[in-house]
Amino acid sequence: MTTTKTKRIELRAEEEIFDRIQRAASVVHEPASEFVRKAAAERANEILRQDLITVMEADQFDSLMASLDDAGAAPGLAAAARKPAVFKRR
Repeated sequence: MTTTKTKRIELRAEEEIFDRIQRAASVVHEPASEFVRKAAAERANEILRQDLITVMEADQFDSLMASLDDAGAAPGLAAAARKPAVFKRR
């Protein structure tokens, strides 16, 4: 499936970085714009994947998992369930 590229991104770079990008793109036989587009998309995917991950200490995770197994009383939740509905279903 071919998609049409309709958005444009412009950037400025130091001459040394520009030359390095040009050389690297030529090594893989791609236009510099395609090389930069792929690199930026890869980095964006990496950052967005990391944004979805929550990291915590192992003992904190174990404590969290144990608390999910403890049914315990939830008086606040029970009281909220007894309140009349704010929204009406149609």
